[in-house]
Amino acid sequence: MQEKVLVVGGGTMGAGIAFVAARGGYSVEVVEPQEAARERARARIAKDAERARDAAIADRVTFLDRIPERHDAVVAIEAAPERMDVKRDIVAQLEKALGASALVATNTSSLSVRELAEVAEHPQRVVGLHFFNPPAAMKLVEIVATEQTSDAALDAAHAFVERIGKTAVDAADTPGFIVNRVARPFYLQSMRALDFDIASAPELDALARAAGFRMGPFELMDLIGIDINYATSVSVYERLGAERLTPMEMQRRMVGEGFLGRKTGAGFYDYRDGEPEKLDASVPEMPEDEVNVEEVIAVIGFADAAFDLFERLQQHFANVVHVANDEMLDEIPEDVTIVIDTGDGMSDRGAVIAQLDARLDPQTMLFVDAYATDVAALGARMRHPERLVGYGILGSLDAQSAVEIVDGEHLSDDALAIAEEVFEALGKGVVVVADEPGLFLGRVVGSIVNEAVIAVQEGVASAEDVDTAMQLGVNYPRGPIEWGREIGGRRLTRILKRIADSEGEAYAPHRSLWVLDMQEQEEEMLDARP
Repeated sequence: MQEKVLVVGGGTMGAGIAFVAARGGYSVEVVEPQEAARERARARIAKDAERARDAAIADRVTFLDRIPERHDAVVAIEAAPERMDVKRDIVAQLEKALGASALVATNTSSLSVRELAEVAEHPQRVVGLHFFNPPAAMKLVEIVATEQTSDAALDAAHAFVERIGKTAVDAADTPGFIVNRVARPFYLQSMRALDFDIASAPELDALARAAGFRMGPFELMDLIGIDINYATSVSVYERLGAERLTPMEMQRRMVGEGFLGRKTGAGFYDYRDGEPEKLDASVPEMPEDEVNVEEVIAVIGFADAAFDLFERLQQHFANVVHVANDEMLDEIPEDVTIVIDTGDGMSDRGAVIAQLDARLDPQTMLFVDAYATDVAALGARMRHPERLVGYGILGSLDAQSAVEIVDGEHLSDDALAIAEEVFEALGKGVVVVADEPGLFLGRVVGSIVNEAVIAVQEGVASAEDVDTAMQLGVNYPRGPIEWGREIGGRRLTRILKRIADSEGEAYAPHRSLWVLDMQEQEEEMLDARP
């Protein structure tokens, strides 16, 4: 006899959960009081079964119009709208209907599982099973335990998730759990960047895709629904109370005016005349047999970024030298035309660039890492600021298909054109951005990593589960903890410190961000609780 699963709610999530449970071999009953909603759910499940080429999946799903007084399901999952009163009523009904060993689960994405479980006579059997949309395709399920959730309930939840072919991560019952919390800076900091006129929405989306995100923040908010994204931000903020996660007025205003994204025809983009064209910042790499013999390039730096850049430049430029430290600046050739300073990735290089500005030919271009160095302050002290190019390569050059170039106050058009030519020769597109601390990618990625570190420190989840959740739940190119290690905790600390100095301590780096640079004790230190 097949084990049974009871799903309450026949909307998009409820139907999707019913499908994956049936696909896992369970006999599934879906409770949906509205006939039209039942028919939509039935059609959706049949369509998913057709895609899976297994009509028997749909045959294992039946429908009810109310929760029965008694039911022999081993797992029951409520998938009702995000209203505490509605969900609490369902949890109370499910506990009365099910046997003592059955698991009672909620698919809430933003409400407190503990508060939902308070209505249960036996709250130890209540757990959060947060699926992601669409459940048929998304591999992640966040398992959320309260202080009262029993080990037996957690074991049953893990066994269920494994049987239906999903990957489980354990999350504490805190606002947003893992994904909705750690993902907040992707949206909020992107909107701050747009508010600061760092670049346009299409340009910022292009930069995000160039860094490996599957979709840019603005096109993704339009897809999700700006009202839904805003409501999630409000919920996380109101429950967590962290100023760094304050919802944006921009989004509140758009919701009020009915600009909700694709579903209303307009949001950050306009869809009323068809699909808007995406900005593609990528460019093909120059063939290796096309070697530039005119430029003489010196790379200054003593971290991996310098060696990486030096090796890449050598493939496309005939005259490239590497100056490994500041004591070797005299080794820069007299006929140098471009100096690219990478420094150590975490120190302001203004003094070094000012020194080079004083002694090198005025036509020599000077490139400086704009994530670590205050380009505006540096330009103000230079004799020839028109040749100063601030650039942004956050981590590995291979991990970015486009580079941020600072539109400095004094930057000449010729200098900008040369910068574009250099990076395009390496197969990297260029997006010109305003001179704000962190630029765009430093701001967004740094804030995501910072939030992930804070979540680990607060016991929301382990570093491993945070990385798994963000990769499977929202398709990040890598987990934020892993990403932070690749970029470097001290480099990110420098970036976020500059943002905090400009915008307030709410955006300051967490004191444990530097731990990401540790190679041996990093796991136990990240998982240590204050």
